[in-house]
Amino acid sequence: MEPITPSQSRTGRPRKALQAHVAFFDTDSDGLIWPTDTYKGFRAIGFGLFFSVLSMIIIHSAFSYFTFGTLLPDPFFRIRVAKIHRALHGSDSASYTPTGDLDEHRFNYMFDLYSSPPNTHLSFSEGVRMIRGNRNLFDFFGWFAAVFEWGSTYLLLAKDGRVSKQDVHDILDGSLFTKLATKNDKKTQ
Repeated sequence: MEPITPSQSRTGRPRKALQAHVAFFDTDSDGLIWPTDTYKGFRAIGFGLFFSVLSMIIIHSAFSYFTFGTLLPDPFFRIRVAKIHRALHGSDSASYTPTGDLDEHRFNYMFDLYSSPPNTHLSFSEGVRMIRGNRNLFDFFGWFAAVFEWGSTYLLLAKDGRVSKQDVHDILDGSLFTKLATKNDKKTQ
């Protein structure tokens, strides 16, 4: 049996970009991300114990209910990959459409608007400026989520105080996680 790639579902159909973004964390490809999957995934891509546990708690407590599609919350705080688009939050860059596709035009616009020419990298302060520019009024959760996402992206990928546009794009479409896990696995051998 061929392995399932982040860009395809168990049925072989192409995934939306947002589904591919989280598919790395669905280690058994059953369409459900357990909190332990998220923890292991964060460890695999290079985060430490504390940040991996913190991320697991924040992500699953915030997004499980919205992706599960039931009246009662899932008692195991699992996240359903097929319904991850229901967990889109406000005050973000709007690089994903409401159905979970990656809006390349919007992504490029955000980079052009908030990064310095030649618009190929984003510094920490430019990322903070982008978060402030995209804030929605009284959207406290969205503000927190945007700060958490940018902070973790910056911690993971910054080189010389900047994050490349290609790396940000590859995180959004889910293709970077496997590369990071492979790179980190080689470091530990």
